[in-house]
Parts: sequence; structure tokens; C-alpha cells
Amino acid sequence: MSVPANERSAAKPAERELARVAIIGSGPLAAEVLRNLGLVGVPATVHRPEDFWQTLQLSDLQDCYCAVAAGIPVEARRRLNALCQVAAADLVCVATGAHGITVETFPFGSDPGCACAECEAPVDDSDLASPVPDPIASSIAGALAAAAALHCASEGARRLYTPEVNETSTLVPLARRDDCDACTPPWRAPRVIRTRNRWTGRDFLRAEAPALAAQRVLLSDAVVTACDCAGCGPVAALTALLNRPAAEAAAVPACPSCGADSVRVEARDTFSLGELTERFGRGPVPAKFALAEIGGMAVCFDLEAAARDPGSAA
Repeated sequence: MSVPANERSAAKPAERELARVAIIGSGPLAAEVLRNLGLVGVPATVHRPEDFWQTLQLSDLQDCYCAVAAGIPVEARRRLNALCQVAAADLVCVATGAHGITVETFPFGSDPGCACAECEAPVDDSDLASPVPDPIASSIAGALAAAAALHCASEGARRLYTPEVNETSTLVPLARRDDCDACTPPWRAPRVIRTRNRWTGRDFLRAEAPALAAQRVLLSDAVVTACDCAGCGPVAALTALLNRPAAEAAAVPACPSCGADSVRVEARDTFSLGELTERFGRGPVPAKFALAEIGGMAVCFDLEAAARDPGSAA
């Protein structure tokens, strides 16, 4: 059984609201997770690894029991790890391949002190899938991941490892690493506030503007702050990438003017509130959410909510 490309959360809005598990993956493994959840009547949505960042909204994930990473690349798993921590949603990572079957569980929703998916080195991308997927291994792994998604709540993160289908499995705890940047504040379970994606202060905040301008804000997505050609200097097509997602600039292979591989890009994800106001004003920041520590409390501003529900401006 395979997951059609259009079966991701290209489902109707009403179906997305009913979903209790978000599956990120494609192919047999994601399909097996979906099938096993369906057998017990648990509604789920499937998102492709290459675009789940756009299709899976933070507010939808907050309504889920769990997210399942079904054999996805390391970079996609890293981003899902961050999103699940912010949403305080449990995360299950399942993979099959030359290494056997691995199922990792991270109960972010019930254990705020557990390890995250980056506290220990993940499985290499080269090991995530065999040249020819093993249908038996995919079936077993899908069933294990579905069961883990429904019973993830526990004390601590764990890894279940099965080297071969007919060999004994081992279950080991995963320790949180003190110096892991991926699960330090404000990433871990901040207070989520759904707000408008606009950065010009309201009139009643005008007197507080100087003090608020210094507030440090961490965006979910890096933004281009400079882009030019080392040979040509400023080029209109490259200048147009300013204040756009860094991923867009990374997709430019060469200078559109001279054709040389000399494009210079500067991007960052941390700004002061004053900088964001100056750069974007009444326009939206190209980010999924923004994190800040205010009065000693970690806060997440959900910037997608107003886009989905125009009446939800804060």
C-alpha cells in the first residue's frame, strides 16, 4: 500500500480538524502507519516530507495526540522535532532499512524534561531506506509506530531497535543532553498565542515602542538579510530575495546576471522587535511562528492562525 502524493493533508479542512495523528512521510512506511491507525478508528492526515512545513499548521498539531516521522530525511526530522516541542505534541520517529527497524518516542506532551530527537545522533539518511523496500519490515514498523503514537505518554524518551525481523528487540532510554540547543528554552513547550502576522504596534502601544524594540525574537525560519553577486555586486533579481525565506535564496544556483556560482547570501533567524518592525511593518514575516522570552516566560506567537481564520487577529 502506498500513499498517493495528493493524499497528504490535502484533505478537506473539516477532516484536518478531526485528525488526531499527523503522519509525515511518503511511500509504504507512511501508508502502513496510516492503515494501522485506521484499523482502530484513529483519524490521521499524511503530509509529504518536502512540504509539511507549509501544510501542517501549528494549531492543527496542537489538536493531535502525536506526530509520526515515517522514514523522513534528517533535515525534515529536525524541523518536525522543533515543531512538536513548540506544540507540546508527542513525536514518534520510525525508520526501516539496512539498520533494521527503529522506533523512537519523545513524549513532549506529558514529559517536559524528556530528550528530544537531536539529543542523540539520528540514523543517517543513507540508512533510512533499502534500495527495495521490505514490505514485511514496513508492515511491522508501521504497526509499531501506530501503537507508539497512541501510547507515547511516558516518563522519558525511548528507542526500540530491531536489527532483523526475526531477532530480539532492544528498548533503551534516551537521555536529554544538557548542551542540546534544539530543546533549550524557548523551544520546549512555550505558551502559544495565536496572533496576527503584523509588526507595526497598535496605537495604544506607542508609548511602549522604545522598550519593546529591544525585545529579542527567534523566528521559525531564517530570513535573507543580504544577497548579491561577488562579481556583479547588487543584482535586481537577487535584491528581490531580501526579507524572503532563506530556502528561496538557497535555491538560486548562480547569479542571474553573469551566470557564475558567486551568489553571496546572509540569513538569520534572530532579530529584535525593532528590526522586524523596520523590515516588515504592516506586512507579514515569512515564518511559521516566532519565539520570545518575556518576563521570564517562553512565548510562541503562532503567525499562521490569522491567515487561516481572518477573524482571529489579536
